[in-house]
Amino acid sequence: MNETVILQTPAKINLSLDITGKLPNGYHTLRSVFQAVGIYDTLTVTKTAPEQPLTLTCNDAAVPCDARNLVWKAAVRLLGENPCGISMHLEKRIPSQAGMGGGSSDCAAALVGIRKLLALPVTDAALHAHAAALGADCAFFLRGGTVLAEGIGEQLTPLAPLPPYPLVIAKGSEGISTPEAYRRIDAVSEPLPPDTDHVLENLSRGAEALFSVCGCHFDAVTDLPEVDTIRRVIRERGLNPVLSGSGAAVYAGCADMEQAERCADALRAAGLPFVTVCETVPDGIRCADLSIIHPEI
Repeated sequence: MNETVILQTPAKINLSLDITGKLPNGYHTLRSVFQAVGIYDTLTVTKTAPEQPLTLTCNDAAVPCDARNLVWKAAVRLLGENPCGISMHLEKRIPSQAGMGGGSSDCAAALVGIRKLLALPVTDAALHAHAAALGADCAFFLRGGTVLAEGIGEQLTPLAPLPPYPLVIAKGSEGISTPEAYRRIDAVSEPLPPDTDHVLENLSRGAEALFSVCGCHFDAVTDLPEVDTIRRVIRERGLNPVLSGSGAAVYAGCADMEQAERCADALRAAGLPFVTVCETVPDGIRCADLSIIHPEI
C-alpha cells in the first residue's frame, strides 16, 4: 500500500499591482494586493520505495515533468539534488501564462505535501524560506487569502480576508511571458499611477467599491487582441476589467453570481477558450488528511 496526500492548490489574482522600481540585480520591486481565488490545480504526492527516484506526471502535455518544473524544484529543495522516495501527479486547471500563479501555487503545495508525507523536520519558517527562494509568488500560497505584497513579492503582510466575492475570469489562447511583460514596463517613460493605496482603502467597503478601483500596471503595456476583446465584453456589462499579474488573464469583480454568469456567457460567445466564474477564498493550499491508497489486486 502507498501513503498519499492530496493537495488543492488555488490560483490568485492581483487586486492591484504597482511596479515601484528595479533593483541592480534586474528584479523589479512591487506593491500589490494578492488575492487567492477558487480555481484549483490538484497535486497528489505518493510515498514510494526510499531508493526509487522521483517521478512527476501531469494531465497537460505542455507542462514539463522534469527539473524545469517548480514542483520538481521544490522536491530538490527538501530532498536534495536526486530526490527519491516519492512520486507526484499534477492535474492542471489554472491556465498557464495567465498571471494567476499556477506554477507557484503547485510549487508551494509540493513543499507542504512532501513535508507532511515524509514527516520532515522542517519548520514553518524554513518552509517559507524555501518557498521564497523558489519564486516570489510561492510564499504567498502557503498562506493564501488576502495579502499585501512588497519588495519583490516576498514581503507579505496578511490583511483581513475578503468575503466570497464573485468573479469572472477569462484568458485567450495567447500568453505573455513575464520577462517580456517587464521589458515593456521598463520601456514606459512616464510613471504609471498607483492603484494599491486605493485598493487598501476600499477592501472593507464592499465588492462594488473595491473592484471599481482595482488596477494593474501591466494593463498599460498589454495589447493582445484577445485581451482587448475580454476588456470590451466586460466593459459593455458595466464592469472594470483588470489584468491579473503580468497577464494574460483578465478578471472582473461582480455584484453577484448571476451577473458573473451573464458576463461569462458573453465571453464564451466571443470565442474565448478559457472562461470561468469563481469566488475569492480566505485560504491557500488545502491539504487532505493523509490517506492510505490500496493498490488494485
